[in-house]
Amino acid sequence: MRLKVFILLTAIVVTLNLGLATWDIQAGDPGTLPPNELGQIMILEYHLIGYPEGRWCRTPENFRKDLELLYENGYYPIPLQDLLSGEIKAPVGKTPFVITFDDSSAGQFRYLKKGDRLEIDPQSGVGVMEQFKKEHPDFPVTATFYVLPGTGKSRLFGQEEYIQEKLNFLAQNGYEIGNHSYGHENLGKVDDTAVQKQLALAVQAIQKYLPGYQVRSFALPFGVHPKNRMLAREGEYQGFKYRHNSVMLVGSGPVPSPYSAEFNPYQLERIQAGDTPWGPKSVVERYRKNPSLRFVSDGDPLKITVSQELQGKLSRNLSRKFQVVVSNNKSN
Repeated sequence: MRLKVFILLTAIVVTLNLGLATWDIQAGDPGTLPPNELGQIMILEYHLIGYPEGRWCRTPENFRKDLELLYENGYYPIPLQDLLSGEIKAPVGKTPFVITFDDSSAGQFRYLKKGDRLEIDPQSGVGVMEQFKKEHPDFPVTATFYVLPGTGKSRLFGQEEYIQEKLNFLAQNGYEIGNHSYGHENLGKVDDTAVQKQLALAVQAIQKYLPGYQVRSFALPFGVHPKNRMLAREGEYQGFKYRHNSVMLVGSGPVPSPYSAEFNPYQLERIQAGDTPWGPKSVVERYRKNPSLRFVSDGDPLKITVSQELQGKLSRNLSRKFQVVVSNNKSN
């Protein structure tokens, strides 16, 4: 059946942004695309969920439209940790993507008191995602929340009396809690001790509510690295050690495939949400016109499917964990 589809397609030549080959594939229906597991992946970045729409704020309605856009165009949400491990559980033909939130503002996750019980505000970020999952059970939307445990209105989602309930919900329902520092300090302007204090105290504060919780990912406040970049990965303050397996930047593009030699988990760019030339809608349109840019899953998290031309761009030692399959897609 796949061969019949390809015979009927009008081929267009597109250049792969990874560099190095062209494929004959069809723009349009993502279901017709062959596996390409050296394509790009979007990590989306949200801040405020609320009103009005702005540079750092996405309305609940527009956040839902983002999810609808991705759903309708063959994208599939995955946890950040699956991206980092390379065990991507996206169905065949789908393009994985990751959602992240910075700053733990109240609009990201709000509870409403209804009589003697709590309900998630459907207009908050978590509320929008939970409702979308109910309506689209084949689209298990999730996110990583980079939280601030030590800042006023944004302290762990802004409702002091519900912090425990919120963190419990996230940890128990497939969301990830990440480090965004204790107080959103510009880490490029302070010394090594202050950097380690900011990051260690943040982990300690999270573990106060979730004992033993592994805080594995870190988003740089303001996108600024500490002078000693290694401290973004790991460090120690007053005998307390922290270690991150990934570091997020503020912007401003997709990341290479985790199987690519170019993939660097400590330098992960993100797509800032919004109706901008660099926002998710623009990237989806770019991939529609140039489908060979996008990662397309083969449906097997322990198999990597790449074209013959691109196999030399794979990271080393992948065969220890994955089965590498070289496809017959030909370049012009």
